[in-house]
Order: sequence, then C-alpha cells, then structure tokens
Amino acid sequence: MILSYLVLISPVLVSATPSATTTCAPGGYLSVLADFDLQLPIATSSGGTAEQIPATKLAGCNGYQNADWFYWNTASSYLVMKAPPTSTPCAKTSGSKHCRTELREAQPSSWSPSGTNTMTVKLQVAQADDGNYGTVIGQVFSASFSKPIIELYYNPGGVVTVGLETTTSGGLENFTQIGTIPEKTVFTYELNYSNDELSVSLNGGEANHFAVTQLGTPDAYFKVGDYNQGTNVASEVDIISIDIVHS
Repeated sequence: MILSYLVLISPVLVSATPSATTTCAPGGYLSVLADFDLQLPIATSSGGTAEQIPATKLAGCNGYQNADWFYWNTASSYLVMKAPPTSTPCAKTSGSKHCRTELREAQPSSWSPSGTNTMTVKLQVAQADDGNYGTVIGQVFSASFSKPIIELYYNPGGVVTVGLETTTSGGLENFTQIGTIPEKTVFTYELNYSNDELSVSLNGGEANHFAVTQLGTPDAYFKVGDYNQGTNVASEVDIISIDIVHS
C-alpha cells in the first residue's frame, strides 16, 4: 500500500553569503563530498563510458572541479551541477539512456535499511529538463539489484514527484506528486530509508510513506545531483548542503 500526500510548499527566497575564496574546489566547501563518487556526462576517451571521479579526488579545496559541469558558485555559495539532454552527445553510465552529473554514495558503499539512514539536501533547481517528470534530483538506489528504489523528480513547473520502483528488474515506476516549489527557490528534501520503511518529505513537512516490501527491502545507497531525463533541455541543480545520517 502506498500512502501519499500532496502539499503546496511556500517559496523560500535564495539567500547566501559569498565565499571568501574564488579558487577552491567544491570539496573545500562541502566536506561530505569526500563520501561520494561523481558520475559525469563526459568520457575519458572517445566513445567511452561516463567518467567517474572517486571520492578521494573530490575531497578538499584542491579536489576535482569542472567549469562546465561541476563547480562552486562563489557569489552564491553553492555547488553547481549541470547535465545535457539526450539530444546533446554525452557519455552515459552503464544501462542508462540519459546524461547525468550525479553523486553516488561511496562511504559507506551500501547499508541495510533495518538501521537509520537519512539524506537531507538543501538546494534549488535553476533549470529542470523537459522529461515527463523532469530532472531526477535524488535517489535511493538498490545495491542488491542495481536499480533505483525511488527517484525524486522535479519538473519545469516546480512539481516534485516520487517515482517508486515496483519490480527488481526496473523500468516500472508508480508516480506520486508530493509538492510544488517554483524554480530557483531554495528548499530541502529528506530521503529516509530506515527500519525497513521508506519516506520522503519536503521542507521538514509531513512525510510521504512508500511501501517497499515488493522489492524485499534491499540494501541501498543514496544518490544526489542532476540526472537529466529530457530530450532537448539542459538542466542545472544547485546544491547548498547535503547531510547524511547512518546509525
């Protein structure tokens, strides 16, 4: 049984303090990047698969950055993550039809949902793509069958939708709208997969609960960023903070 709630979220205006330096990589501002690998829409060689930057190379002020896809906006103090649409040639990860600039949890590489596992992200979507439900801005991903358990979508109209996977083979999601937040408005979302139960909330509001028993409550990991689902429109997601709890 899937329980869901549709709520209208009041806008929160963008407000940030400029950074003290203009040379630091994103890992110098967001220490949590040391716990994530980065997947990019570019390849290390012609015709190759998507480049992946390990967590060790994201950490610290001298860590990885890319002026096109992954960099720190010093004027507004957030991490800019951009991704092209499928009409633009890009390198894709194995099994995907879409382009992404996305962080994949690496420390730990997976965890049991029987414990406490939450990811809270503060962000704004500067531009959503033209996919059916928009850009994927967060995921709980199965480490057992290598498919999403849920994907959190954001479309150009500001509608936030949860796509819940219904089979371990993937490709069959049930979709539930959980809120509306205008583009370029700062908000938070929390993905919570704890005590074998899955929930999603916006701006600290009432949680939307989703049944995962059809998937066997698999071990999982978090993903966050800009996973473009569109054909002709590029996307941009600006990350202000990422907070992870495992216990």
